[in-house]
Amino acid sequence: MMLSPETTVAILETAISLAGLGFFGWVLMSPAGRAARKRPPRLPPWEISRIDFFFFLWLVLGLAFFGQLLMQVLAGDWLRSQREGKVLEIIAYGSVFHFGAILAWVVVQALMRRRSHSAGATPLPRAAAGHAVVRGILTFVVAVPLALGAGALGVYLLERAGLPVERQELIDLFAEVRSPALLAFMAALALVVAPISEELVFRAGLFRYLRTRLPRWAAYLLSAGLFALLHTNWPSFPPLFVLGLIFALAYERTGSIAVPMIAHALFNLNTLLLVLGGVGG
Repeated sequence: MMLSPETTVAILETAISLAGLGFFGWVLMSPAGRAARKRPPRLPPWEISRIDFFFFLWLVLGLAFFGQLLMQVLAGDWLRSQREGKVLEIIAYGSVFHFGAILAWVVVQALMRRRSHSAGATPLPRAAAGHAVVRGILTFVVAVPLALGAGALGVYLLERAGLPVERQELIDLFAEVRSPALLAFMAALALVVAPISEELVFRAGLFRYLRTRLPRWAAYLLSAGLFALLHTNWPSFPPLFVLGLIFALAYERTGSIAVPMIAHALFNLNTLLLVLGGVGG
């Protein structure tokens, strides 16, 4: 008997959650897990000046603001006139932010290397590609049940407070899009571009800068909180906040930004499968 897409996705989600809880329990309870937790983090301090760091933040925000403003002036009317205009607008403005953030990172790194005052002064440990993939998968597997639990708690608290519970608008748009080309571009943005840009800004940028200049707990909370606020949706704030904490921990422990990037991409893929499978998101 063929299983329905909803049943297949639900079984897969349950399996991932059980595996994540099992691995999380192993890390907490087993001698090997406890020994791993005692190892020092592999992420070195970021030797960047305050001016360079705030220039990076200014560049991210400036490119996002002026890029979206330029998009509105040059293409706003055309986007709204299209059959799937609302989707196109959200994708266009989101693309401006994500590609702008990546450009800002590249520009700042290039300027710092040119002045011989870069993060390369304390080189990051280079994890083998295979190790980064495995650690990214394990991070994702642990993140799924914890994020689901945080999401359920957030929905419960909002309902108790009498506040509306709505999914992120982009999640609903994924379910409504009919154009294969548009769906493919949205998937590429969610699975490749967004994980790269958001991890560069919030983990490789904000978290790494703050962790040696503020108490570590403050670096975790601030970077995760701003990451969750970026998505401007209250029901999604608790799970995204938890994801921000987990991704920062994975980055700090491994010293490789590829690890949270991979975990982030897999989590977005998981959400996309839930939506397309009719389970939720």
